[in-house]
Amino acid sequence: MNSRLLELREQRGLLRARCESQREAFANTHGAVFARVCDVADKAQAGARWLKRHPSVVGVAAALLVIRKPIRLWRWGRRAYMAWRGWRALRRRLPI
Repeated sequence: MNSRLLELREQRGLLRARCESQREAFANTHGAVFARVCDVADKAQAGARWLKRHPSVVGVAAALLVIRKPIRLWRWGRRAYMAWRGWRALRRRLPI
């Protein structure tokens, strides 16, 4: 009985080592993808925080657009509105 217990402990140790190596391999191959996605999200969040702290920059940019090219402003505004409506419609249809 004692030898069987030692055998089981040895197998358990080998399985744990194998699991650990598989985890490391998975993290090395797939972890980089998740890290890049997280980096992009972090940069977007930092940009949003910066815009919240500097709202005058957005106002000045909008004023310049209105003064310089009102036709372009309307065109881009219409595109942004349609993209926003499309996104909302897509979100309603996707099971989240």
